[in-house]
Amino acid sequence: MLVIVLIITGCSSGATDNPTAKEILDGNGDADIIKLDGLIYSKNTNPETKPENDYSKGKKIGEIKKTTTNTWLFRNLFASNLPKGTEVFSTDEDYKSGDAPFVILVEMDGKIIDYHALVEG
Repeated sequence: MLVIVLIITGCSSGATDNPTAKEILDGNGDADIIKLDGLIYSKNTNPETKPENDYSKGKKIGEIKKTTTNTWLFRNLFASNLPKGTEVFSTDEDYKSGDAPFVILVEMDGKIIDYHALVEG
């Protein structure tokens, strides 16, 4: 009986989870995403959400380890579209492993591209 009560209360707690790679790619197979520190980041396609002076690269976080749309093993620094070896940077804010920033940057063909964390709540 206790197990049933725990299951019911756990399911109706109203807690929300951040989107997963599977949820994003199942809804849009062409989505341009990166995973970092357990968060999924999506390429910003809305220029109105950028600051007036754009973003500037901070410290290098790492490099894309693999390009894949296989959501079963979508791990840290995997991307759906970016090629392996693409460097990932923080913005001006400091980055510490496990403390993912809201915005990360990549540089492709001389352009800075911003990716924003997809978070619920």
